[in-house]
Amino acid sequence: APALRLLTNTGAAMPTGTLGSLRQAIPGLRVQLMFGLTECKRATIMPVDGDLDRPGSSGRALPGTEVFVIGESGERLPAGEVGEIVVRGPNVMAGYWRRPELTEEKFPRVDGLFPELRTGDYGRLDEEGYLYFDGRRDDIYKERGFRVSATEVETAARGVPGVREAAVLVPKDTRPAWLFVTGDLAAEGVLDAMRTRIEEFKIPASCLRVGALPLTGNGKVDRKALASMVEEVAGGAAR
Repeated sequence: APALRLLTNTGAAMPTGTLGSLRQAIPGLRVQLMFGLTECKRATIMPVDGDLDRPGSSGRALPGTEVFVIGESGERLPAGEVGEIVVRGPNVMAGYWRRPELTEEKFPRVDGLFPELRTGDYGRLDEEGYLYFDGRRDDIYKERGFRVSATEVETAARGVPGVREAAVLVPKDTRPAWLFVTGDLAAEGVLDAMRTRIEEFKIPASCLRVGALPLTGNGKVDRKALASMVEEVAGGAAR
């Protein structure tokens, strides 16, 4: 019998390359992808191995739960357009304990009725209601006038042979976007290889290969440490 029969995942979309590697390493493994947050637990769920037919999707809304996408003015967007993901249903919590202002911002009540969770995540729905995760609000930035998802850039970089890990430091003030990678391939080679995977305008102008990505105490990429590394590189170049 296989050591692992079924793998489930929720949160940010799992890269298709990672899924392929898992299936290759564990014959017979089945995968069920989901989307959810602490404030509502699960919101959408895919059929088992449904990602093979719809790569990149996190599934459809749970029964009794409504998932839709809104624009900057709060208007609902049609299928195919990227906007903020909103969840409404019995699984959405009422708000944050003793945080009325944050609750009002994150859980607005339409017509004074049920709270809608403004997730801060961005994505789109297809014509059949399947959700495609695009990135966190903090991961979305403008590059040369175009909207870019750091998650998409990181996924493209990780797909390059010779790259193990990748992280994007989004632009701030006058600092442009930077790509950090670990692996055997030189930084210039990573950027060149990415040109066959995503549009040219999405590829950061600067890439730095490091021995390991700095992590916070809870195991997430330490963006402040990445910013410090950029300052060191820029300072060294200026001297």
